[in-house]
Amino acid sequence: MPDIDVNVFNQKLKLSYKEDEKKRILKAVEILNNNWNKFSNLHGKVSDLKIATLISLELQDSIEDTLELKDKIKAREVEIELLKKEIDFKNKESEEINKIIQKLDTELNNKNEELSKFENSLDELLNELLEIKKIILK
Repeated sequence: MPDIDVNVFNQKLKLSYKEDEKKRILKAVEILNNNWNKFSNLHGKVSDLKIATLISLELQDSIEDTLELKDKIKAREVEIELLKKEIDFKNKESEEINKIIQKLDTELNNKNEELSKFENSLDELLNELLEIKKIILK
C-alpha cells in the first residue's frame, strides 16, 4: 500500500492507504484541519487534547445528524414507493373504468342507431298511414 504524508492538527503523519481511498483521506484531513482552525481561539488556553475532543464531539454530532437524515430519506423513499404502487393501482383502475366506459359508449351508439332505424321505420309507417288516410278520405 502506498503512503502519504499529511499534517493533522499541526502534526505530521505518514498514512498508508488503498489507492482508491486517497481522495477520501485528503478530504478528511482537510475537514479536520478546518475544524482545528475553527478552534484557534482556544490554542494556548486549553490542551490540544481538549480541542481534539471538541472537534471529535462536533464531528460525531454531524455524523448523527447525517444518520438521521439518511433514515428520513429512507423513510421518504419507502413512502414514495408506496405512493408509486398506489398510483399504478389507480392507473390500472382508471384503465379498466375507461374500457367499461368505451364499451358502454359503443353500446349506447348501437342503441342510438337502432332507435334511429326504428324511428325511420315509424316515419315510413306514418307516411303510409297518411297516404292510406288520404285515399280513404277521397
